[in-house]
Amino acid sequence: MTSRRAGQIAAYATVVALAAVFALPFVWMLTTAVKPHDEIFTYPPRWIPSVWKVGNFAAAWTKAPFARFFFNSVVVTASVAGIQLATASLAAYAFARLRFPGKNVLFLAYLSIIMVPSQVTLIPNFITLKNLGLLNTYGALILPFAATGFGTFLIRQHFLSIPNELFDAATVDGANHLYTLWHVCLPLARPALATFALLTTMWHWNDFFWPLIVTSSVDMRTMPLGLVVFTHSEQGTSWDLLMAAGIFTALPVVVLFLAAQRYFVQGIARVGIKG
Repeated sequence: MTSRRAGQIAAYATVVALAAVFALPFVWMLTTAVKPHDEIFTYPPRWIPSVWKVGNFAAAWTKAPFARFFFNSVVVTASVAGIQLATASLAAYAFARLRFPGKNVLFLAYLSIIMVPSQVTLIPNFITLKNLGLLNTYGALILPFAATGFGTFLIRQHFLSIPNELFDAATVDGANHLYTLWHVCLPLARPALATFALLTTMWHWNDFFWPLIVTSSVDMRTMPLGLVVFTHSEQGTSWDLLMAAGIFTALPVVVLFLAAQRYFVQGIARVGIKG
């Protein structure tokens, strides 16, 4: 066996071992979701339940209005992702292809959004939404995230990697900037767009803190907030139902990632540091 072959085997073994370590909590969550309640805290731990209580998923779904929570999460996440893709693409094109005074300074100021912790803007955003009368509405959950520094940077870097000859050809054909953006930049930037859409969907689908701050009624809760139902009962935390609810809360993001995995890898690999 050559040293190269041995190195490949060692690398694969390391990756498999790390994958098993990271997968272990999810396996435990899945088995806990289908365990009888009296087998959750047995010692030694029981990985395979004696009785598979698949009905825990239905019980968890009906314990709270999760259909409404799911609808709210879909509306908020899809709206934020769509608006951010639109604003980030327009800003990225301007910073990548247009020439205007102070462009680099303005771009650095735009990137400063990434460096500011969200906790710093929490109170100003809350006061602004309160003065506008938007608390406990979809507007409060969506509008503060209409612009994104990270998305602008990611898409701009991909636009910079597009050959200038394509833009020259579009200009010769009489295309304006919006036509060039729609027919030249966006089709070639699909991996970067898919990467950013996946990341922002994951962030906002799993967001707990901001919806907790700006919503006050059950009808406006999102999926992560709905999980709190299982920790506030007279019998204590219902761990079996909580794990079941955690699974169908995380499942849409997992499915989306598996469906867009190819674009995600391409987007990370192709985005350069040109600029």
